[in-house]
Amino acid sequence: MLKSLLGAAAALSMLGVVACSQGPNEEAGENADTAREQSTTGTTDLGQGPSEEAGEALDAQTNGQPAGQTTTTPPATTTP
Repeated sequence: MLKSLLGAAAALSMLGVVACSQGPNEEAGENADTAREQSTTGTTDLGQGPSEEAGEALDAQTNGQPAGQTTTTPPATTTP
């Protein structure tokens, strides 16, 4: 019983590590997929949708920088 409990805890902790490794574009894509699913079917599919896959590819190309930002262009600032 203890071994199965420890195995389940280890599996859950690995899922947490995987979930934390999403880049900002992949996360935005996941949110877009979830919103589309909620509005069309009323349910949420936990698998990767097309927007999340596109965000993952964008994260790979931009080294995890949010869309619209690169290492050569600083984030926009506002003046008071």
